[in-house]
Amino acid sequence: MNTIFTFLHFRIKQFFRSIREIGIPLFFILLLVTTGITFKILAFLSVVQGIEMGFFSLVIIVSIHLTRKDSHFLKSLTVSRPLLFLAEYSLILLPVSILLFFLEKVEPAIYWQLGMLPVLLFPAGDFKNNKIAPLVNLDRIPVKYFEIKQGFRKMFFVIVLLYLVTLGCSFFIGTLILFGVFLLMILPVFFQDFEPKEMIVLEYEKDDFLKNKVLRHLLIFQIALLPHYLMFLFYHFEMWYLGLACFVGLSLGIMFNIVYKYASYRPNVPKIFSNTFQGVFLLTLFMPGLVLASIGLIIYFWRKANENLAYYYG
Repeated sequence: MNTIFTFLHFRIKQFFRSIREIGIPLFFILLLVTTGITFKILAFLSVVQGIEMGFFSLVIIVSIHLTRKDSHFLKSLTVSRPLLFLAEYSLILLPVSILLFFLEKVEPAIYWQLGMLPVLLFPAGDFKNNKIAPLVNLDRIPVKYFEIKQGFRKMFFVIVLLYLVTLGCSFFIGTLILFGVFLLMILPVFFQDFEPKEMIVLEYEKDDFLKNKVLRHLLIFQIALLPHYLMFLFYHFEMWYLGLACFVGLSLGIMFNIVYKYASYRPNVPKIFSNTFQGVFLLTLFMPGLVLASIGLIIYFWRKANENLAYYYG
C-alpha cells in the first residue's frame, strides 16, 4: 500500500511540475480563455445519464492504458498492478466525480468511476508504437498516404478499438462528438513526421502537391468516418447540425495539420518538434465564434507551406 501512495504522490508532483513548465500566468489565462468550453461541459454534466458517463470514462482510460510507456517500470514494482491502476485511474477521474456530486448527479458520478473497471486487467502499454498484429501489413499502404501509415504504426490498436467501440455506442448522443474531439487531438501524431525528400520530389513534380495531399486525406478520413455519421443521423437525426459540426471541425483539423506540417518542413529534420500552433488551432475550433480564426490560420500556413516547398523543390 505504501508503494501505491508513493506512486500516486509522484503522479501528483508530475502534474504540478507540468503546470510550472507551462507557467502559472499562462495556465490561468488558458483557464480564462476556455471559460466558454467549461460552461458547456457543466451544462452537459447537469443533464448527463449514468451509463453515458461510464462509457466516457471507459474510452478515456482505455486510450491512456493501452499507450502507457511505463509498463516495464510497473513490472519491477512488488504490488498488485490492477490495484495500482485502480488507484491511479480513480485519481485521474476524481475531479469530474467531485463536480458531479456538486451538481447532485450521484448516479453518473458512480458510473464515471466504475466505467474504467474492465480496463484494469488488460496489459498496459502493449499496443503502443510498432506493436502491430502480424496480419496487418501497413507496407501495403501506398507511399502517398505516408501520414496514415505513420499514424497507424504508432496508435493502430487504440484507433481501431475506439473506432469500433464508439461505433457500437452510437446511440449515445455524445459519442460522435467525443470521438471527433479525440481524433482532433491525435491528428498531429499522423502529421508530425517528415517523409524522405525523395518521396516529396516524386509527388511535387505532379503539380498542386499541397492541394492533392489535402484532398486525398480529407477523402480517406471522411470515408472512414462515414459509418459514424450515418449511425449518428439514424439515432439523432434531430441533432444533425452536431454531426455537421464534427464533419467541418475534422475537415479543418486535417487541412491545418497538413499545411502546418509543410510550413514547418526542413529536408534534414525528421519531424515537427513544436505543437504550439496545433494547440492554438484547437482552441479556435472549440471556442465559440473563433472558427473564422481557424480558417485564417489554415490560409496563412497554406501560403507559407507553398513558399517553403517552392524554396526547396521549386
